[in-house]
Formats: sequence, structure tokens, C-alpha cells
Amino acid sequence: MKIKAIRYPTTLDKIEDITNDNIDVFVELEDGFTYVLVIATIKNIKEMMEDGYLEEGPPFIIVDELREDTIRKAIEAHAKEDAYYLKMNFLYMEFTSDELQIKIDEIRKVNEEIENSSSENK
Repeated sequence: MKIKAIRYPTTLDKIEDITNDNIDVFVELEDGFTYVLVIATIKNIKEMMEDGYLEEGPPFIIVDELREDTIRKAIEAHAKEDAYYLKMNFLYMEFTSDELQIKIDEIRKVNEEIENSSSENK
């Protein structure tokens, strides 16, 4: 999907270290919907992993530097295929654990049916 506009609530010139930070970005696509995304640098992610892992939190689009051209390329990559990955990145917080469990149970049921069907055909 085509990107109509990218807006920065914090302008890039205000970032002290473009190799070690993260920012919110508003991305408007051609369908008129605006997505809020977090763009983070590799160095910033490593810094957040002080205990050896990345704690739960919002998903990031990861770049090496917070530069407009790099951010645009990363967002364009996430906007491919009808913006599937951009939408998934945005929607992570819209589902409750119960809603996710319902979907997992549906998938489990389908997997069990496939497994039972394949063992009956042996």
C-alpha cells in the first residue's frame, strides 16, 4: 500500500544520538488511515536488553539510524503486501489475552482435526 504521509511528533533534528534512540511515527496510507509506529535503532534495542533479553512491549520497526530516508525505506518495506506487517505492528495492543486465546483454540482444533484425519488415512 502506498504511503501518503509520514509525520514525526518529535522532529528528527531534536534527537541527540540518531544511532541510539526510538521515536513514534505517524504513517498515513493511501486508504486515509493513520498508524502510530515505534521506530527504534539497533543500539537502542541492545541497550533495552540489559538483562540479556528484550522485555515485552510494543513491537518496533528497527533501523540502524534515525534518518528520514532510512525510516521511509523501513516503513515502505512494512507497507508492502497491502501493509500486512505495518497493520500487525499497529494492532498488537488491540487484542485482549482472551481474544487471542479464542483464536489459538480455533487453530488448535483445526490442527487436531488435521492430525486425526491423517492418522485415520494410514
